[in-house]
Amino acid sequence: MAHPTSPDAPRDAGGRRQSVLVVDDDESIRTVVRWQLADAGYDVLESADGQAALSMIAGDAPTLVVLDLSLPTVGGLDVLRAVRTGCAGDLATLPIVILSGRSGETDRIVGLDLGADDYLVKPFSPGELLARVRSVLRRSAPEPTDWIEAGPLRISLTTREAWVGDTLLDLPPKEFELLAFLARHPRQVFTRPQLLDGVWQTTDWLSEATVTEHIHRLRHKLATAGASGLIRTVRGVGYRIGAPE
Repeated sequence: MAHPTSPDAPRDAGGRRQSVLVVDDDESIRTVVRWQLADAGYDVLESADGQAALSMIAGDAPTLVVLDLSLPTVGGLDVLRAVRTGCAGDLATLPIVILSGRSGETDRIVGLDLGADDYLVKPFSPGELLARVRSVLRRSAPEPTDWIEAGPLRISLTTREAWVGDTLLDLPPKEFELLAFLARHPRQVFTRPQLLDGVWQTTDWLSEATVTEHIHRLRHKLATAGASGLIRTVRGVGYRIGAPE
């Protein structure tokens, strides 16, 4: 279970926790959905009507919307249509999962044709809704270009910063490059000569002890930040990134 303050809480490409706006006029349903999503680590926003939902989408820019069709003031399909045709930039492609008591094929087809990413009929399993949310977010996620993630570790190649949860690691250039090299290849084992070649671009004038010392320093900093055991030793071979202890 990932609490929102946990390093394992879902995050976007910029390292921010992902948020889900739940739009439903039934408070009991919002409560069930909120508990399920919050327990999974998402920030949860709520709205009971369509007009307020559109204002929250524009102002809060959630990562995904769970949208009921039967809403006061502005119906769910109208909310969906307004987002797809009236919003600009990333908001126009905001992932939307319809949650509806309407089980007819026509409603499902209209919703999907208007641009819904998924459609779940009430009554529903909160666990299935969570699985649908995760699936839609995976499909809609941009191709990673700047950020590397390995367990609780997040690395920005642009800013050359590495984070464990909310802790910024103090890394000199070669420590950063060594950590990023390992994180780019999760579970792959590298010998010390391979790391010298990949990070230092040489195996001639540096000894393997250079790698050993840098690994030692990285392990200490990761452990202090709460990621003990992230860099694993494979006896007789070398090192790899693995699940933290």
